Amino acid sequence: MMIPVLIQGPKQLGNDIDVYLRPLVDELLLLWKEEGVCVWDEYKQENFDLRALLFVTINDWPALSNLSGQSNKGYQACTHCLEETDSLYLKNCRKVVYMGHRRFLPLNHPLRRKGKHFKGEPETRAKPIFRNGKRVFSMVKDVHVVFGKGRGSKQVPNDENGHAPMWKKKSILWELPYWDVLEVRNAIDVMHLTKNLCVNLLGFLGTYGQSKDTLEARRDLKETKQREDLRPEKRENGQHYLRPASYTLSKEEKESMFDCLNSMKVPSGYSSNMQGRINMKEKKFTNLKSHDCHVLMTQLLPVALRGILPENVRLAVVKLCAFLNEISQKAIDPNKLTRLQNDVVQCLVSFEMVFPPSFFNIMTHLLVHIVKEINILGPVFLHNMFPFERYMA
Repeated sequence: MMIPVLIQGPKQLGNDIDVYLRPLVDELLLLWKEEGVCVWDEYKQENFDLRALLFVTINDWPALSNLSGQSNKGYQACTHCLEETDSLYLKNCRKVVYMGHRRFLPLNHPLRRKGKHFKGEPETRAKPIFRNGKRVFSMVKDVHVVFGKGRGSKQVPNDENGHAPMWKKKSILWELPYWDVLEVRNAIDVMHLTKNLCVNLLGFLGTYGQSKDTLEARRDLKETKQREDLRPEKRENGQHYLRPASYTLSKEEKESMFDCLNSMKVPSGYSSNMQGRINMKEKKFTNLKSHDCHVLMTQLLPVALRGILPENVRLAVVKLCAFLNEISQKAIDPNKLTRLQNDVVQCLVSFEMVFPPSFFNIMTHLLVHIVKEINILGPVFLHNMFPFERYMA
């Protein structure tokens, strides 16, 4: 592998990455021409015309935003849903969350009519339509930004609702003549997605860092008119009492879970030593790396959760782990993709019935689009960040 662009500096480039990509785009345009580039074949001892195209880009989430030009924050952050992104701003947690996953279920699914845990409302919307490259280009073709941060630079203004624009710029990659033909141009990085999902889940279980099941998260349940049984209760001394939720681990359950993890032995080189990633005194994980989160979510967590947590919570988590394990395989049967899509949507809908809205950050929402990308790009190991992160140590 080669690194065509290596940029040093204390700050990231943001939109200005296009300035540094100009030589690369010029070479890609040259490689796409009919005559190609004359290259020597050492095996056959002859020249041949080399042609190449940029098939897909693989980035973590912030870099994907800088490269594609689409904002990865705010109300329209999803790279697949675009303007149909179902988003909600939480006043107490002060962040935007992404819910409404029932619309990805089949139209005749019984959960679409169930309203007890969904503000008492049925779901009649269809899932967002798929937009090919030509439709996306029609959205971004008129966006113009002057690069640089000095005098004379121009940024895209906010829309009529005062929200940040969905497109920050027209990416330089749209100059490639085949870019609008590709169905997926910027792949979702499943490595970082799995890590963020693992940290988020363990945070709500109270086993990693500070608990994410906070007073602000419970207050937002009242704002969104959900889950009366979990809303905070104010006491006479001014303090608030937070009732244990169905996903809250008791002291005995934490001991059972960490005793199980502490006793696990895995083959050499399979993963980090889990005993070194566990603080048995505080019953918490420490210093989890990307590969630790991958092994936890695909192999170890379903074993550690056996016999603890209520059945509805445990089954949803285990089913999600089974989904991540299945898409991580080197070979995936295309006939199973429809089942995998239904499984992950049902997991997300089950999570909406269990966890507060603050659980559903953009990484959790992106799970619903992974199967679509597998159908187009192939198995996940072909388009995630693991090989590049390992190559750069």
